[in-house]
Amino acid sequence: MQNDNEIKDRLLGDEWQGWSGELIESEKQINESPWLFIVFYFFAIVILNITLFLIFYLISPRLKSINYLIEKVGLFILIFIFAFLYIRFFLLVLTLLLKKNFLISKNQRFGFFLTIIYKLAEIFKISKDKIGNSFIKLNNILIYSKKIKKPIKNLLILLPRCLNKDTREKVMEIIKKYNCKVFIATGGSSARQVVKKEKPDAIIGVACERDLVSGMKDSSKKISIIAIENKRPEGPCKNTIIDIQNLENAIKYFLNIK
Repeated sequence: MQNDNEIKDRLLGDEWQGWSGELIESEKQINESPWLFIVFYFFAIVILNITLFLIFYLISPRLKSINYLIEKVGLFILIFIFAFLYIRFFLLVLTLLLKKNFLISKNQRFGFFLTIIYKLAEIFKISKDKIGNSFIKLNNILIYSKKIKKPIKNLLILLPRCLNKDTREKVMEIIKKYNCKVFIATGGSSARQVVKKEKPDAIIGVACERDLVSGMKDSSKKISIIAIENKRPEGPCKNTIIDIQNLENAIKYFLNIK
């Protein structure tokens, strides 16, 4: 049953349109392991693998009738693509286990695999927010595994408008302490505009899982992003809180402060 009072006392972001107003536990605070995303990522690769090879098997007689080499080249391309995906998956697992980066592309966005993973998770009744939380944990481990040697010169911190007063004051104290550039986003579109304008080398994004994952998908792979998810004791988009220490650790990491 929709709780209209809960909905009307806050300004919902784009990713929360259609929220029922119910304060279920999965919306208040989520703490998933990065392995949840890893497991679904593996199954997404396997499903895509089976699907494409099945399609190739069905059309291969037609390809062979056109030209024998076309079939062979097509098969080689498929084998190469999935060999690459499985090797990358193995390196991803190694990075996660050893906390040392083994990946050539340091900023992983996972592209359309996120869509497949969300669909798979839905089948198992695992919420989009839990998958997003797991993805964020994985992303942050990958970023910290890079172990940057020089301070990031153009660091941008993106904050949501929904932080409660006490949290906002503490956050601003930390930002002032390290003299960082900050922008309070009124939504995903405003955050994207400021990123386009400022062209940062790295971003620390503070928001709910939905906004963070959406923003990361739309960001260039050249930009390193540490995502800090909020906790929502009163539901989304109202009086949210974050772990202040996580924010300070992220700032110190990008500024190369020991």
